[in-house]
Order: sequence, then C-alpha cells, then structure tokens
Amino acid sequence: MSPYVNATDHTLMLLPFEEWISLSTAAQRADIDEAAAASVVRLGRRRGVLRTRGKGKAQQVMRVSTDPHRTSDRSLTPRK
Repeated sequence: MSPYVNATDHTLMLLPFEEWISLSTAAQRADIDEAAAASVVRLGRRRGVLRTRGKGKAQQVMRVSTDPHRTSDRSLTPRK
C-alpha cells in the first residue's frame, strides 16, 4: 500500500467498524462539519465502505470495510 493516504481515505477509516453512529457523531469523530461529513459518507457508500440508514438528522452510518476501497481508475476507452 502506498505511504500516501488522502484526506477522504483517512476520514473514512476514522469511523468505527461495524457500529452504527449518527452523522453528527461521525462528523465529530472526523473533526469536520456535517456538510463535509455528508459528502464523505456519499463517497464511502459509492466505494462500498459504508452503509447508511435513515434520512436527514436521523441518518446513521456504519463502516463495513477494513480498508478505504480505492476506486480503480477507469479507462477512457468506451466499453464494448
């Protein structure tokens, strides 16, 4: 693994593994505001690292992966 870890990967790994927490608690643990936390959660869901339940203020998040699942760079060539 590369010694370089970007901020999003680091933030995702700050969330507890297999434990539901509120979005506001996730923001506090990562020391970011709730809007930034919501953005990180969306990215984490796309990567398959996080699961969510609920909506709005009641939204909860849980990390389900032990690594940040870096998305692979997709080729610019069209798919067949």
